[in-house]
Amino acid sequence: MAKLKVAVVGVGSLGQHHARIAAASERTELVAVVDASPERGREIAAKFNTSFVTDLGSAIESADAVQVAAPTGVHLEIGKQALERGKHLLIEKPLAGSLEQGRALLELFNKVKAEKPSLIGAVGHLERYNPAVIALRTSGLRPRFAEAIRVSPFPMRSLEVDVVMDVMIHDLDLLLSLFNRKVQSVEALGVPVLTPFPDIVNARIKFEGGSFATVTASRVARKKERVLRIFGEGEYAALDFAEQKLERLKLVKTPEGDPQVVPDATEIARDEPLRLELEAFYQACLGQKPDIVTFQEAFEAMEVADQVQRAIKTSLAEAGFKL
Repeated sequence: MAKLKVAVVGVGSLGQHHARIAAASERTELVAVVDASPERGREIAAKFNTSFVTDLGSAIESADAVQVAAPTGVHLEIGKQALERGKHLLIEKPLAGSLEQGRALLELFNKVKAEKPSLIGAVGHLERYNPAVIALRTSGLRPRFAEAIRVSPFPMRSLEVDVVMDVMIHDLDLLLSLFNRKVQSVEALGVPVLTPFPDIVNARIKFEGGSFATVTASRVARKKERVLRIFGEGEYAALDFAEQKLERLKLVKTPEGDPQVVPDATEIARDEPLRLELEAFYQACLGQKPDIVTFQEAFEAMEVADQVQRAIKTSLAEAGFKL
C-alpha cells in the first residue's frame, strides 16, 4: 500500500512532535515541513530527514495530507489553502481563532467534501486519545454531573487567545462527547491576570435533561493539574490526564442487601495521545474508519467556548471591568 504523503505546517513545541510521528509512522512519508522561522524549519527537517519548504503552497501541493500546528490565528488561511487543493487536513485545536473563522472553515470543508467524499478533516483535540479517556468513554458510565479542572503555570505561548480557547476547550470538547446532549445554558466568571484576556475561568454548563458540569481552567497556577471527575447513577469516575489513570467506584449491594461502594479496577495501557491521534487521522485518510474529532464536533466545542466567553464579558461588565 502506498504511503500517505504528509506536510507539517508549524514545527514549534508541538509541531516538532507532529513531524516526529509523521516521519516514524509506517503509514506515512513526511515530505515537507514549513515554519515561519527558517532556522527552526531547517533544524526539524534535518532531524527527520525531510525538506524544509519556504513556500506554503508548494508544501501543500506536494502532500496528500496536511497537519497544521501553527498559531491559531493562521488556521483559517492555511486551512483554506489545503482544502482548496483537496488535501486531507488535521488542524490543532481550536479549529480557528474565532467562531466566525471556524464557521468559514467548516463551510469550506463541507463544500469541498461534497465534491470529494473521501476528504478527511480532523481537529487535534488531543485528550480524546488519552488512554484513560478512551477507557472512560467505553465504560458505559452515563454522566449526570462532571467537574473538570485544568490548570498550569503561565506557558509563554498561545498569547493570542484566552484561556478558554487555549486550555478549557479541551474539556468542553470532552464534556460534549461524554454527555452527548445539547448545552442549555452557560454561566461563567473569568479575569485577565498576565494577558489582556481572561487567564483564569470558571464555567457552569447545564445540559438538556438536567445534567451539568463545572469547568475550571487557569494558566496562572503554581503547578499543573489536569483532572476530570464524573458522577453517574450509582457510579463515580476520577480521571488523571497526566498519569493516564482512571479510578472508578460503584455502588453495589452485599449478599445481605446492604449498600457498599467498591472499586472497579480499570487497566490502562499507557500510550502517547498525539501518536494515537495522528495514527487515527492517517488511517482515516487511507480509507479506514477510526474515531477522529471532526470539524463539526470541533466547531460545536467552539460554540460552547463562545458562550463561555460571552458570559465572562457579561459578568465582568456587571462588576465594572472591560475586556
